[in-house]
Amino acid sequence: MCGTPESDCREADARTVVRLLMPAPHGPLAGVEVRRPGPSGPHWDGSRVALVSGAGGAKEDFLPLMHRLVEAGHRLFAVDLCGQNETPGPDDPAAYGIDAQATDLAVAMTAVCARKPVHLVGHGAGALVAATAVLQARSRERFAPSTYGSLTLVAPCWDAPLTAGDVASADWEPLVARQHRGGTLTDERRALIRQRLARSHPMSMEHLAAAAAAPDLVAALRADGIRMLVVGGAEDPLVPVDRTRELARHLGARHSVVPGAGHLPHHDNPDALAAALTAFWAEDEVRSSRPPAAHQAAAT
Repeated sequence: MCGTPESDCREADARTVVRLLMPAPHGPLAGVEVRRPGPSGPHWDGSRVALVSGAGGAKEDFLPLMHRLVEAGHRLFAVDLCGQNETPGPDDPAAYGIDAQATDLAVAMTAVCARKPVHLVGHGAGALVAATAVLQARSRERFAPSTYGSLTLVAPCWDAPLTAGDVASADWEPLVARQHRGGTLTDERRALIRQRLARSHPMSMEHLAAAAAAPDLVAALRADGIRMLVVGGAEDPLVPVDRTRELARHLGARHSVVPGAGHLPHHDNPDALAAALTAFWAEDEVRSSRPPAAHQAAAT
């Protein structure tokens, strides 16, 4: 039993869905893993992917995407950050800063991935958490996987949707509704969002909604040298495509546009996003299969 809506459980007999609690400094993170049945211990040698949502999001939003990516042989992990959805959170504001969230993510991924390389995918403010985790890995190796294979920023909220002074009076449901294509929610989706907001810690939503990239984040990511992809939804009213394209240019990253998608490409068009991610990650496999340049020269 996969515990997800029927539309997200296609061919459920060909995959395994596991609910997780992953250790982290500010308390265990609730997560979900999707993988093919079979051996899955810490020494499993396949590709691992970690997915992180932002303000108003949750790990379940990634399930349609995860069910598609697992068909390509990946092992997928999605998490609720501290105080988000099913992960409880303390009353300490320090637990909800981007640096603290990034450390939580790194520790959790170290625990479940046994320090194997991980492709990071962050959405909205979760893109800032994922990006910060990449930079932390250089100075906190014991808290991070041995390497991050790549970094993908999906509809990244590089600038905060709200300022810190606005969050106290914010009505979160309309803000989350704006993330959906056309700004409308079905009754079922509205009930889900209300449930999600009700069990989230207010500080989690406030900090993620007011989060903004540090001035030196772009330069630091470029200096790190990690391969990056920036993804925009073709109909995203919050992070328009021209902004994702410009960010990709500054980062020296690949850029991809998901057609028929608003601010939630993984919800609106998971097939197109899965294709973009699979193609991006496959470039590493092509590179690793090529002989060194010296050997190529000798062969010719």
